[in-house]
Amino acid sequence: MQTMILQQQDNAVRKAIKREKILIVDDDESIRNLLRQILERDGYTCELAGDAEEAIEFLKMQTVDLVISDMAMPGKSGIQLLEEIKANHPIIPTLMISGISTKKTAETVISMGAYDFLLKPFQKKQVLISVANALRRRALDLQSQFEVQNLESIIHDQTQDLFKANERLNNILDGIVKAMSLAVESRDPYTAGHQQRVADIAVAVAIRMNFSLERIQYLRMAGMIHDIGKISVPAEILCKPTRLSDAEFNIMKEHPLTGYKILKEIEFPYPLAKIVYQHHEREDGSGYPQRLSGDEILMEAKILAVADVVEAMASHRPYRPSLGIDAALDEITRHRGRLFEPSVVDTCCYLFKNNLIKLG
Repeated sequence: MQTMILQQQDNAVRKAIKREKILIVDDDESIRNLLRQILERDGYTCELAGDAEEAIEFLKMQTVDLVISDMAMPGKSGIQLLEEIKANHPIIPTLMISGISTKKTAETVISMGAYDFLLKPFQKKQVLISVANALRRRALDLQSQFEVQNLESIIHDQTQDLFKANERLNNILDGIVKAMSLAVESRDPYTAGHQQRVADIAVAVAIRMNFSLERIQYLRMAGMIHDIGKISVPAEILCKPTRLSDAEFNIMKEHPLTGYKILKEIEFPYPLAKIVYQHHEREDGSGYPQRLSGDEILMEAKILAVADVVEAMASHRPYRPSLGIDAALDEITRHRGRLFEPSVVDTCCYLFKNNLIKLG
């Protein structure tokens, strides 16, 4: 007696837990009622529809956990109902039932997205197993969908965190570059702002030449610190109010190498150290310190070379007044192709002559 009471309590709990709602669609009322009887006794909640149109209208108003539909019905067929459900209610699984058993029929409905195929007349056990399997698959599909969405959310959040971290690192890097620039200018007050103006010219040229945003960013950094090697040049040479002697100029010519040595240990995504190293190289190999020529010179270094000359000639120096922007443009044009990259010269001249950039 006690065992029977426990079994009844277990059945009641099991039924209370299930409560999945199933829509039964069949034009045969006896089939609808038979399926409802089988399923409700096992704890499911059932809704009935006499044809596909009625089922479609029902699904517009309410949701269910499973649809069981006959294949052959007046009006829209069960196949058309299956297509409607897959299109508008993709998370609702469908079981198809039919009085005709062929392998092709079963394969067709399964390939179209039905979870299973029931053959009339069906047995209670067969119905319950198919329904349980369909609902279990639905639960797994929903769990997988949730996990995918959750993973996508996590990836999105982590990506945003990486973007923020990268932005912070770039800001820190930017601050370090500016500090380096100021360190040089603090020893050479006569050329204060030179590196910033060179960077501005270089960026404008690179934009006109369709460089990527990241490449432009690192070119700007290189421009901001292209003279970092002058930190090792004696102050009396940097600030000398007259032209340098050959010996003094040879000391000055060491600054690209010194800059390279300072920067080469920093792992920049772009070769900033090499750009700084090469900014005094020339197309014909007459530059310094490596006497590189043509394609041996990085394009960024070629841009800095032009920007450096233009800014230097157009600005005041302790040993001479400003020569003006026209003289600077004439200088790079006269040596176009021999000392300076033609495309860079052309772009720089275009920007200045069209007032797209000015030296502040």
